[in-house]
Amino acid sequence: MLSVPGKRIRFPIVTADLPCHTENHQTTAFLTTNTSVLSLRFIATSDLHACLLPYDYCANRPASGRGLAEVARQIALARAEVPNSLLFDNGDFLQGNPLADFVASVERRRRAHPMIAAFNALRYDAATLGNHDFDYGIDFLSKSIAHASFPVISANVATRFGKTPAGDQTLVPPYALLRRRLVDQDGRKHNLRIGVIGFAPPQSLGFGRDHLQGRIGFRDILAAARAWLPRLKAAGADVIVALAHSGIGQLDPEDGAENAATAIAALPEVDAVIAGHSHQTFPGPGFSGLVGVDADLGRLAGKPAVMPGHSGSHLGIIDLVLAPSQTMAGKWQIVGREVKLGAPLSRPAPLPKQLHRAIAPDHRAALAWSRRSLGRTAVALTSYFATVAPSAAIQLVAAAKIDHVRRSLSGTALGKLPLLAAASLFRAGGLGGAQNYTNILAGHFRMRNLSDLYPFQNRLITLALNVADVADWLEHSASIFCQIRPGDRDTPLHDPRFPAFAFDCIPGLDYAIDLSQPPRFDRRGHIINPSSHRIVGISLEGRPLDPTEPLLLVTNNHRISRIQIGAGNGPQVVLDDGVRAQAVLAEYVRAQGVVGYVSRRNWHFLPMPGTSALVMTGPGAADQLADVAPMRPDFLQQDDAGFLHYRLHL
Repeated sequence: MLSVPGKRIRFPIVTADLPCHTENHQTTAFLTTNTSVLSLRFIATSDLHACLLPYDYCANRPASGRGLAEVARQIALARAEVPNSLLFDNGDFLQGNPLADFVASVERRRRAHPMIAAFNALRYDAATLGNHDFDYGIDFLSKSIAHASFPVISANVATRFGKTPAGDQTLVPPYALLRRRLVDQDGRKHNLRIGVIGFAPPQSLGFGRDHLQGRIGFRDILAAARAWLPRLKAAGADVIVALAHSGIGQLDPEDGAENAATAIAALPEVDAVIAGHSHQTFPGPGFSGLVGVDADLGRLAGKPAVMPGHSGSHLGIIDLVLAPSQTMAGKWQIVGREVKLGAPLSRPAPLPKQLHRAIAPDHRAALAWSRRSLGRTAVALTSYFATVAPSAAIQLVAAAKIDHVRRSLSGTALGKLPLLAAASLFRAGGLGGAQNYTNILAGHFRMRNLSDLYPFQNRLITLALNVADVADWLEHSASIFCQIRPGDRDTPLHDPRFPAFAFDCIPGLDYAIDLSQPPRFDRRGHIINPSSHRIVGISLEGRPLDPTEPLLLVTNNHRISRIQIGAGNGPQVVLDDGVRAQAVLAEYVRAQGVVGYVSRRNWHFLPMPGTSALVMTGPGAADQLADVAPMRPDFLQQDDAGFLHYRLHL
């Protein structure tokens, strides 16, 4: 609570997983001579990924504690607590689950996208674009946001570049100036202009190049910010909030930085920042120790900032106290700041009527669409131990990729080279929680299972590499593991800084991973231990391979933008036909009729007798212990978050 002599401005705490943080000493000192004080609250969601309802379409079951419908109750509470508030979304709202895939598949759709309809129903004030909002193409994006009753903005997405960023022709307006009539603590009304500016990561072009190249481009975030913020300020903005679909990174980043939220906050015109993209939460201990970051108070470069997780896991709230400037007539200055994160309320409640009207038709249609059968799987396809042992699910994805490329290159000289595929699973715990695992039972393989195995609209890319390049590719993946020395007991197996989807397997190769070696690469792909090699004994169909031997590797456009392999300007692309991995998987299942087989153990950890490691996984792992039977798993506990903890004997 911020206190003022003779007055009390209340900021009640929303049910939250972190305490609120205030600065009231400065406020109290200033307000002893000034009583025209008003509170202004920014409420924010980010990275919703079409998660409207507390429902997991992939698993075909309710999923409590997630979804915009759950957060909507908290939005209502947050609005009721203060007289003045604005609601924003920070991007990545159009893609992310079978509901989104269904909506994108409907031709000549006339009604609003359910996410936009929901935003309209909840009276959002503005939104910005994230990288995944481009996944279905610019035409789909443009048609979707055309139904928005609020401004959709982004300052660094251009349809035509000018000589300077300020001369760019942007896809959507770079910023919005929202005129609001706000009430101070004495009931007096004041006209304020709230400036809102948005940014998307420049890497978006690499993620979706096939349908974006030649139509839009992405400026460096800071270059665009420095060009447009002075204009927004000159237009009369009293307060400026940046909707940065960007993670929290360095205070002085390199050009083209993906995580630029800290640097944005350091710009003089910016008063508050909504961050996102990395699916993390801020304030919180995950960002402690970074220059310019106060992870306890929720400050970036001294400015209030919040990052509200993903899929409706949290609600971000920034409270400001404003008072008339003592030095500039007609202007306002911020004299108090408070940041907090809220989590969905635990008590179930009916879906708000306005949201029910916006969501229900598409929810019912998506359920029917997602339950269509494409074929059958002979074995369970799970991700509980996909980063610990070979996985039948990964092998299915790789087989589908290889089948498509082999047919495409049939009869060519390239078709005679060894053809491999790198694959990983995306629903494998991490920030998604203990229920965020793929668990497709033997039997029908349905439309929803496509998103379960491959939720993104990535396209296939086939590269010409040699064996040494592929070994380094696997070294990147093996960086997910902590170094474990022989004789160590109960060392965590995984480095939590690496997401599970960064762990690529190449089922066509046989190899071992030496955990006693330090990682060759860091999580950004830089070599940190040049003499270290965790990947040993690479062979193909029992044949040892020469490091210079050429081969082809199928991957996706997102991965190639993240991993730098090969000499010169990178690896040669030999096939990029624009086909989506999810479509290839669907075609393969239909053609095969029955897919899935007992996982071939093509890779393993080098044995270390007397050594053990700890792993955490989802609750369904108890039924899949055969995957790790050679490591004699011991169940230890189930934690408060629902994860199961096992000891593995290496």
